Amino acid sequence: MLEQFFTYFKFAFRQRAAFLDALETLKQLLTFKVPFTKITATVLAIMEMFTAAFFDTPRTPRGPKLDLTGYELVFEDQFDGDSLDTDVWSYYLAGSEDQISFRDGNLVMKGEYKTEGARGENWYAADIGLNQLYCKGYYEIRCKVFRNTSRRDLWSAFWITLNGEELNADISKGGPGGCEIDVYESFSDSSRELDYPVGITPAMWCNGIDDDPNTIDGRNFGQWYSNDPVNEYNTYGVLWTDDYYIWYINGVEAMRSDYGNGISEVPEQVRVTLCLPSCAVENMTRTKDMSGEYIVDYVRIYQLAD
Repeated sequence: MLEQFFTYFKFAFRQRAAFLDALETLKQLLTFKVPFTKITATVLAIMEMFTAAFFDTPRTPRGPKLDLTGYELVFEDQFDGDSLDTDVWSYYLAGSEDQISFRDGNLVMKGEYKTEGARGENWYAADIGLNQLYCKGYYEIRCKVFRNTSRRDLWSAFWITLNGEELNADISKGGPGGCEIDVYESFSDSSRELDYPVGITPAMWCNGIDDDPNTIDGRNFGQWYSNDPVNEYNTYGVLWTDDYYIWYINGVEAMRSDYGNGISEVPEQVRVTLCLPSCAVENMTRTKDMSGEYIVDYVRIYQLAD
């Protein structure tokens, strides 16, 4: 019956998840499993979940807090220097070197339109990736995102992906052979008619789930609130375990998924990117005299201690 309901309303996965979470929370409320002091907050949470289900609006993370017991820090870059450590990082977009600077202990990626540059007259942004590959663990960034105005604009991202290999069915096998894990991407919130980001979007992509070698299979997990992501630092992380990918915002679980034919079992590359849209330059919503910054305080990786 629920499946027919979801089909009728054409719910995407993220909307289905919000609806099911709302039903579960409502059940806890009606069976008196919610403390009296949390009744009002629970009712508001249920309303937000149903709104997210029907109108595809952002949600607030309400899961367990991050617990890294048994994990140890294996990588950290606080960007305290005045240049990128190319023994650790590599550039993955022409012109990235000119778009990166360091200020107040932060990595700053600038997005702007240039009449001259490595790719001629065009929009310029930046993309860097760690030289060392990692498999499983907890990956976290603390940052302020780029203020974009639509999905046809530049946007900031922190993601994990295969290094130099095409994401196809023969390699990915629906996930175990490798996948793209978007710890976060940040877009303007068109669903609420706001011209700036109010949160972030986690997602993952692999290939071979439906046995169509020409189809990249993905799952968008919807938008999740963070604290004024453009002007305030927030932490965004994913815990990649044997069984799940678990996304965290400011140390609170937003959602989890075992999407695909299994969890990736191969080392992958960590990327920090101020992304350029695939649309033609003339179709971008940002005017050529505008620019903006993606500001990164640190990147950290934790793995289970031996």
